[in-house]
Amino acid sequence: MSTVTGSETVSPIADILADEHPSVSAVERCLDRITQRDRVIGAWAHLDPALALEQARARDAEQRRSPLHGIPFGLKDIIETGDQPTGYGSDLWSGSRPAQDAEVVRRLRRDGAVILGKTTTTEFATYRPTATRNPHGLDRTPGGSSSGSAAAVADGQVPLALGTQTAGSVLRPGSFCGVFTLKPTYGRWPFDGVLPVALTFDTVGAFARHPAWLGAIDESLSTDGSTTPPAAVLPASRNLRVGILRPPWADRATPAAAALLDEFAENLRGVVADVRDMPVPDELDALDRAHTLIMAVEASASLTDRIARPHVERVSEQLHRFLHEGRTAAPSEIQWARQVLRDVRTFVGRAFDEVDVLVTLAAPGEAPPIESGTGDPVFNKLASIAGCPAVGLPAGRGVEGLPLGIQLIAPHHADQGLVRIATCLTDRVGLAHRFEVHEGGRP
Repeated sequence: MSTVTGSETVSPIADILADEHPSVSAVERCLDRITQRDRVIGAWAHLDPALALEQARARDAEQRRSPLHGIPFGLKDIIETGDQPTGYGSDLWSGSRPAQDAEVVRRLRRDGAVILGKTTTTEFATYRPTATRNPHGLDRTPGGSSSGSAAAVADGQVPLALGTQTAGSVLRPGSFCGVFTLKPTYGRWPFDGVLPVALTFDTVGAFARHPAWLGAIDESLSTDGSTTPPAAVLPASRNLRVGILRPPWADRATPAAAALLDEFAENLRGVVADVRDMPVPDELDALDRAHTLIMAVEASASLTDRIARPHVERVSEQLHRFLHEGRTAAPSEIQWARQVLRDVRTFVGRAFDEVDVLVTLAAPGEAPPIESGTGDPVFNKLASIAGCPAVGLPAGRGVEGLPLGIQLIAPHHADQGLVRIATCLTDRVGLAHRFEVHEGGRP
């Protein structure tokens, strides 16, 4: 396996508060790291060092506004920025400059964050892979479609990044790259100014080196300054009831990943009040196909204007086939798929009558070879369909030494409680320190 070489990963936010010019220092560290490493990782679609340092100097001259003040962020290149181009992962839109920031970007800037640059994405956040490589193995995919965000955070090139998830595009790359992720409750973070693919599922999400940062991002993005979304309260860990999902698609996990889930469940028994298996009805195995069909139907509508330009032949054949599937779907097929989605949501709602948190894998196994695509999102689709918050935890390594991840799912708007539980579990077992990329690409 080909691996990254170079100096040990350093955290750009280490000791930031003790620095006289903390934001400038953090940005300089990020830029140095990118200079050293990104020629092999390829995580960035656009980077303007002068603009990033200008923002950092302005933040250092101000009073601190929030925990995110002065912290550099990477943004998936479907999240629009008025001061940097947004290419949507397509040559057709290379260099395009939106008129204004997406609402999530406006809120980050309001709270003092520094927008370091734009990270790579698959074509229109769908299937054609980027050239981005996994920092834990250069022959492996970082996942998709939020490829650059996951790889940049994993490699220490930026401490925090935003991506999006329609099927599994936050949780799966986080698992493959060994970083923490949050897919918030559907609609909790604004989607205005972000490329729509399938608005039934589309959700902005976040990547971080420690789960505590995910809570700070949620605090920033879930409020417009005057309103706060409702909160669902989760009990303390000692009273927590946990359901281990046993789905019909479990056979798509590798043996190492399946063993990790069983080990994680066993370890939980010493920490929480109740751990039980939660079987998923066999008929819900159809969720994979139903989700894909609805995604194709909605993408065929939302992306048509994006590709109806000269040189449309520069759009991949894979995307053309996907959009054709959506355009030609029969009404009866669409009705069937939407009924499956309703059945999934009913199952999840009933599950939360019995437990407080659901646990499953964040990906079927280790990151596959880069030439085979961005990986299977099947383990992420239940949370995407249900619209529930989900946190991804790097929790182990597979037989080839690459990261494996666990996913925690909670009821709607229990995002903050879920992050606190993830932070508690992480600190108890030291997960945050197991996935540094050292020289030779090994921990």
